[in-house]
Amino acid sequence: MTRVTVNVSDLQGLSRFVAAVVRLVVRLALIALLGIAAIAAVLARGKFSALDAVLVLILVAAPAILILFAVGLREVARLPERLRRMPTQGRDQLAELTRIAGAARGSGFRRAPSLLWRLRGVVGSTRDLVGFAVPLRVFTPPFLALTFFAGAFCVLLVPAGFVALVVLAVG
Repeated sequence: MTRVTVNVSDLQGLSRFVAAVVRLVVRLALIALLGIAAIAAVLARGKFSALDAVLVLILVAAPAILILFAVGLREVARLPERLRRMPTQGRDQLAELTRIAGAARGSGFRRAPSLLWRLRGVVGSTRDLVGFAVPLRVFTPPFLALTFFAGAFCVLLVPAGFVALVVLAVG
């Protein structure tokens, strides 16, 4: 079986591209939120009912999905750095587990809380080490489809917000 190696520094160009996409997605979400604020202001001119509040919450869902997608993409952009740190971090965690095991052998019940606290720290950092594939969930087909429709809806919310601003200015 051949071993595939990837130079992590080659991924920097891809990381810059992903960062640009994240900025674009976040800006679209923020502009859509401004459009929703204008729509909410038009709805609030009269009596703001519970139905209006539900409508605004439904409208806010699309920018929220885009922001979740942007957060996931940011984590994907951090993957090269996490992969670069992985061997060193794994050695450090193994050494700490060895020290904890040695301390546990010669200690009694009264040192158990401090050993458990040290073990908690190692387990927490191991989760960061092992969880490098978690950000890749943003590339699942259902989430990509949801993000696509949320982005299209946000694009429609921008002119709707402008129309709401015109309605507020005129009337």
